[in-house]
Amino acid sequence: MSPPEKLGKYELRGTLGRGAMGIVYDGWDPLIDRRVAIKTVRLMDADDEETAEALARFKREAQAAGRLTHPNIVAVYDYGEVNDIAFIVMEFASGKSLKTVLDEQKRLSPRDAVRIMEQVLAGLAYSHARGVVHRDIKPGNIIIVEGGQVKIADFGIARIESSSMTSVGTVMGTPAYMPPEQFLGEPVDVRSDLYAAGVMAFQLLSGKRPYEGSMTTIMQKVLNAERPPAVSSSGDVPPAFDAAVARAMARVPADRFASADDFSAALRAALAQSESSSVASLLGDDEDATVVAAPQRAPAPVAANPETAAKVPAASTPQPAAPAAKRGGVMPLVLGGVALVGVAGAGGAFLFLRGGSAPVTAPASPPHVQTPPAQPPPSAITPPSPPKSAPPDTASVGRAVAAAAASASCSFLATQADSGGVHVTGFDGGGDSEMTARGAVTSAASGLPIDWQARSVDSFWCRTFDVLRPYGSGRPLPVSLATGARPLRDSELIKPDVRGPGFASWMRVDDFARGGEMQQGAKLVPIGPNVVHFYPTSKARARLLTAGELLQVRDKGWCVGPPYGTDLIIAVAAANPLFPGARAPQEDFDTYLSAMRTALAAAAQRGDDVAVGIGTLETEPGKGGNCE
Repeated sequence: MSPPEKLGKYELRGTLGRGAMGIVYDGWDPLIDRRVAIKTVRLMDADDEETAEALARFKREAQAAGRLTHPNIVAVYDYGEVNDIAFIVMEFASGKSLKTVLDEQKRLSPRDAVRIMEQVLAGLAYSHARGVVHRDIKPGNIIIVEGGQVKIADFGIARIESSSMTSVGTVMGTPAYMPPEQFLGEPVDVRSDLYAAGVMAFQLLSGKRPYEGSMTTIMQKVLNAERPPAVSSSGDVPPAFDAAVARAMARVPADRFASADDFSAALRAALAQSESSSVASLLGDDEDATVVAAPQRAPAPVAANPETAAKVPAASTPQPAAPAAKRGGVMPLVLGGVALVGVAGAGGAFLFLRGGSAPVTAPASPPHVQTPPAQPPPSAITPPSPPKSAPPDTASVGRAVAAAAASASCSFLATQADSGGVHVTGFDGGGDSEMTARGAVTSAASGLPIDWQARSVDSFWCRTFDVLRPYGSGRPLPVSLATGARPLRDSELIKPDVRGPGFASWMRVDDFARGGEMQQGAKLVPIGPNVVHFYPTSKARARLLTAGELLQVRDKGWCVGPPYGTDLIIAVAAANPLFPGARAPQEDFDTYLSAMRTALAAAAQRGDDVAVGIGTLETEPGKGGNCE
C-alpha cells in the first residue's frame, strides 16, 4: 500500500523508520513552517485485544510526553486519528540514537559517558517530578542531536501516577534494561527508571550490557543475582564508578538512589575521583622511573667525632654503598659519585641534586690507614642533614589549584594561593562533592595549608554549578546584598549589588529558587523550582556597563515572599547580550538553565569575554517591611 501524502494538516515527505506497530514519517506542519516527526499506528481492528492495547499505549505516549517540556525530552506537539491511522506529532530531533552510536563506537570515554548520562538523568528528574515514569529507558530511546544534546524519546509505555490505564501484572519493557519488579509485573516507580539508567551507564562505560542472552536467561540473572557485576570488571573502567552503578542497579528498589539527581551527582563524583586518581598516578612515585642528572662530586661524609671516624677512601677506589633506609620521607641515594635525594611532595615525587659547597679533593696518595677503634654507638653519629626543599612557587601552585577547582564537579570555587596557604571560597554540594573538591585542591596545593571557606549547600544546585563553573569560578563576580548577609523577612525588598568585570559587559542578574510549599487558605500548595529575572526587566532595560561598574538592582517588585529558604542570586556578564530579546519575568528552572547553558556555549564559541558570580539569598517568615 502506498503511503499517504497527508495526515490531517501535516504533509508527509518521507519515511524515517519502521517498527513492529507502525511507521515514523518525516513530516511538515504547513501552518507554522515547522519540520516534525510523525509516529503512526494502523488501527486494523479496534475490537482486537492486541490492537486495542497498542492504541492505548500510543495514547499514553501522547498523554505522558505532552505534559513534558524539557530540553532533554523529545517534545510532543499533537495527537490525531485519521481513518484507520492514529498518529503523534513530535519534535524532529536531527541526529542518531545512542544505540547507533554504541554500535559504531562500542566504547565511550568515562567523561563522555557521564556527560550523556547527566542529560538523560536531567530529563528523567524533570519527568519524575511531574509524575511520569518512562519504563523503557535504553540506548534505542535516547537521541543524540547535533551539538551533542541528548533527548529521551518514546514514552509509549510510560505510566502516569494518576492513571488507571496500566494495570499491575503486565510485563512491558526491554528485557536487558528491566528491573526485577518489572519482570514480576509489580508496580513501578522512578527507581525502575533509575535501574534501567544504571544498566545504560554500565553499557556506556564498559561497552557491553551487564546481562546478555534470551529474555528467560536475563530474567533469571536479574531475579536471582544478589548484586550486579562490577562495571570495572569488564575492562579498564575506573573502579570509582562501581558503587554508583551498583546502587542504581540494586535488586531491591529501596536500595537504589532516591532520585535521578542523586544518581547524576554520584556519577559526577565518580568521574572526578577517577580523573583525580589518574592524575595522581601520573605524578606519583615510580620505582622504575628513569632519572637523568648531571654528575656532581659527592659531599664529604660528616662524623660527630673526627678522631674515631673512618678515613675517606680515595675517589679511585669506590666502595660498596651501605643500604639506605627511608627516614621521614627522605632517602639519600649514592650512585657513582652522584648524590640524589628523593623528597616525597604533595601531588608527586620531586628529585633534587645535592652537592657540597666546595669540591672535595682526594689526597694524591692515601696515608696509612690504621685499624679503627670499635665503632661508636649509632647515637654518637650525626647523620647528614637532609637538604631543605625550596618553598613552592605560589604562582605555579595557584594555577594548579585553580585548574583543580575548575574540574571539581558540583562546585563553584574561587581559589587564591599565597605564602600563607591556599584560600578557597565559593560553594560546593556538600557530602561526597565537598570531599572530592577538597581532595582535588589538596592534591594540587603542593603541601601548602588549605583555608577552606567554601559553603556547602544542597546538592540540588549541582547542575547550576556545573553549567556556570567553566565560565567564571576562578575569578567570580562579587555578588552581595545591600542589606548584608542576614536573612530577609516577608515583604522586605531584595537589593542585589554586582560589581561588573574588568571589561564592558551586558549583565544578567537572576534569582534561582528551589521552590517549596506555600500556604493557600488551609492547604499547602507546592511550588516548583523557578527563576525570577531581577535584571534586565521591562522597567530596567539592559544597557552596556562600563568595566568595573557597580550594578545596583532596586526594583520594588522584588519582595520577599513564600516559600522561604535559600535561593541563589546568579550574575552573568558577557561582552555581548546572551539572549536576543527579552524573556518572561519568571521561568521554569530547567528551561532557563538549559537556555543559559546553550547561550554560554555560544558566547564561548564566539570568543566573547564572560564572567559569572553567585551569591545567596536567605529568606524566612515574619514581618520585615513594606518593600520600600
